[in-house]
Amino acid sequence: MEGPLGKIYSLPIALLLIIGALLSAFLFYSMMKSAESGSLIMVILLAIAISIVALVIGQAIKFQQFKKL
Repeated sequence: MEGPLGKIYSLPIALLLIIGALLSAFLFYSMMKSAESGSLIMVILLAIAISIVALVIGQAIKFQQFKKL
């Protein structure tokens, strides 16, 4: 696969899960800090960012599983 996500899709699944978990944890921590300071827009944007990270990681794992077949 070519394009900007080509390198992500070629990483091993275990590494994808570790990167996704670390990135999601950081974004979730940032979201909680924004909630404490009362910034509703940042909370919404960070929740969307967490969803995007989960979507990309899920698509990469699905792509690798189909590639094995």
